[in-house]
Amino acid sequence: MKLFLSMILLAAATVSATAGVSSGSGSFVVVALPQPRTVAVVLSMPADFVSVPLNVISDQKNAALAYEESRQAIDLISQKAKESGQFRISKGVVSLSQHKSSFGISSGSWSQPAAAAHLYLLVPFTKERDNIFGAGAEAARFVEALHLPGKARCELGNLQLAVDNPEQFRAKVLGQIAQEVQKTREAISANGSVKVEGLESSVMVRQADDRNVELFLNYSLSITTDK
Repeated sequence: MKLFLSMILLAAATVSATAGVSSGSGSFVVVALPQPRTVAVVLSMPADFVSVPLNVISDQKNAALAYEESRQAIDLISQKAKESGQFRISKGVVSLSQHKSSFGISSGSWSQPAAAAHLYLLVPFTKERDNIFGAGAEAARFVEALHLPGKARCELGNLQLAVDNPEQFRAKVLGQIAQEVQKTREAISANGSVKVEGLESSVMVRQADDRNVELFLNYSLSITTDK
């Protein structure tokens, strides 16, 4: 008779997909997900960036003007970020539509902008700027100093930590998993077979606090022993 002991260290169905953005310098930056800690095997480390979403909106009622104004605003922000030497820019989703107005019972009239675009301002951590609050303040000052064309405006989204190319740490994460598998096997039984699945998954990033992240793999471990 065999006793099957299944130990699920991280359930794939409960973990969101890895969120990544291009850093603008050829590397792939992964934004940390603010999910609960559900795995024991993690690699803890300081984050490389604070990712600041910028929502660029044009309030022009004419669609053609809104599209052109949004393009100009994006180009201006990218140029100013490059000139500052402190930030990196990654372009996100652009939404273009006709300007729409309607009427709400509680708040009166409202309008949907004809053009909206999303950028990611990546603020690197430095010795002087060593937490999410300082990096966020730098990003806010950068946005406040912008003089966007026409009726374009820029709003800050939710700040998150980010890591530059987390796949470079795959070997370290795998090493920690191997140690955990060995400890688990020794604690349960010296005999039997061990099956580990999911090691081919992407290295995921979780935000631990206002400065640090945790890197991990989504995998499952099962041990079959004779009884």
